[in-house]
Amino acid sequence: MGSVAIDYFEMAPTSVQVILILIFSIIAAKGIEILGSYLLQRSRLFSTHEYDRIIIEEVHVPLYGTVFLGGVYTSAQLLPTEAFSFYIASTAISIIVILWSYATIRLGGRLIGAKNNAPSGREITPILKNVLTFFVIVSVFFILLSVWNVNITPLLASAGILGIILGIAAQDSLGNFFSGISLYLDKTYKLGDMINLESGERGTVIDMSIRSTTILTRDNIAITIPNSELNSTHVVNESSPVRRRRIRLNVGVAYGSNLQQVENALLEIADAEKLILDTPAPVVRFQEFGDSAIVAQLQAYIEHPALRGRAKHFLIKRIDERFREDQIKIPFPQRELSFFESGNTIRYEDATDTVPIRSPVRENTPERNDDD
Repeated sequence: MGSVAIDYFEMAPTSVQVILILIFSIIAAKGIEILGSYLLQRSRLFSTHEYDRIIIEEVHVPLYGTVFLGGVYTSAQLLPTEAFSFYIASTAISIIVILWSYATIRLGGRLIGAKNNAPSGREITPILKNVLTFFVIVSVFFILLSVWNVNITPLLASAGILGIILGIAAQDSLGNFFSGISLYLDKTYKLGDMINLESGERGTVIDMSIRSTTILTRDNIAITIPNSELNSTHVVNESSPVRRRRIRLNVGVAYGSNLQQVENALLEIADAEKLILDTPAPVVRFQEFGDSAIVAQLQAYIEHPALRGRAKHFLIKRIDERFREDQIKIPFPQRELSFFESGNTIRYEDATDTVPIRSPVRENTPERNDDD
């Protein structure tokens, strides 16, 4: 049956063959469109994966367009005029390439956006989309030139030389760009994290661009650092893997104090402070016997690293008030100074001789007048 249909098709005039191919391609494209719409509806109702719906939405349009344009390309091969056939076929292929390139850009952009839908990844999404768009456009440009029989060898050679020149001229920018990609892939920090730099700066990440990262210090000073420098230095992320952070506060109490009373007082102060988290619970650890005090350390957790200074401020105030009420003494270092009495002798020795030096004591000697 199939061979008979093929024989009738080959025996038909060229115009009839072209019409039959176009009709068949239209029917096949319409069938793919209906099937794609059906799968899209089912994916919205039953699929729990967002990626499946994105792929179906972006692929089914260029797919049935490719089927129809494939029929146009095939029918163009049957035309008697070679030049006319070349232009129709090249146009069909060009449209197919443009359709799939546009779908690739949209599909890649949506998949990247879905992957980085969390706040931690939104800052890098535009960079990845721009990189994908750039490479797709460049690839499509050379493919279209090849479809229209344009010799691209000189262009490739020129592009290689131009790439070397641009690479040398923009090596700092390229270094910052790839460093930014590296920082993102390594998950060194993200938007909103509080970081400490090796140079001493401490602040919150407020912007991550293709070239640099900007942090806002506690003094509301914005510092912009090139990504290449951040990629080659030590970065302490106080907000990773979680924002909850432990603070340590040392308190010295006098020898002879009731240590159980000290521990209970510190824990009650921590429990009453709103900035201190209940879980994990605060603890008190006695650290050492100091020169003039027993050192107790209060360890407690706060919700965000930015609250560290404020939490310590309130804890110190509460501890001072509570220790005054409980008569717990906080000692301070004391020093005794001894002075030489009048008439003492200080001896200074060096490598050559010993010279006695007397303290400046005024002797009772008669005053000398100008006539002496």
